[in-house]
Amino acid sequence: MNKIMYLEFERCIGCRACQAACRECGDHDAKERNYVEYVDFTESRQTYPMLCMQCKDPACARVCPANAIQITDEGVVLSAMEEKCIGCRNCTFGCPFGIPKFDFEENKMYKCDMCYDRSKHDIAPMCASVCPSDAIRFIDFDEMQQLRRKRSQMNLVEGKKPQEGNKWDYVPEFFGVYTD
Repeated sequence: MNKIMYLEFERCIGCRACQAACRECGDHDAKERNYVEYVDFTESRQTYPMLCMQCKDPACARVCPANAIQITDEGVVLSAMEEKCIGCRNCTFGCPFGIPKFDFEENKMYKCDMCYDRSKHDIAPMCASVCPSDAIRFIDFDEMQQLRRKRSQMNLVEGKKPQEGNKWDYVPEFFGVYTD
């Protein structure tokens, strides 16, 4: 996989096309594995897409007593293996982003796996392929670096300072995220 998932939260228009596309992905059983959240529902209509951040050291995998959550050679964190998952839901409580969800009917955990069957062949995940505002992109590493540099420059112009010690530090380089 030579491409990178890049999220630019401020570009999200809340259309939920990413969720609809996720439901249409081949092995998702008509369930979305990504979400669109409100920044502050009471004060703003601003939304942002929430996908699995594919953490470097994923808490969901660390707390799984059955070793049901596998990580590919490329670093993609997959949903729990059905034959190993014991339904303890430790993964749902351990994730700092609240990504893994538990299906009580199926008795298994599911989460975004970046449409691994597509992304391992450098084909954009379903959510990135339909995002009309480019809030979710599947791009080359060099393009991501350019976007980050441009965003850093804009932050300086706008007087924004980077924050230290937040949860985004756990996100690997192949998952480019821009956030204030």
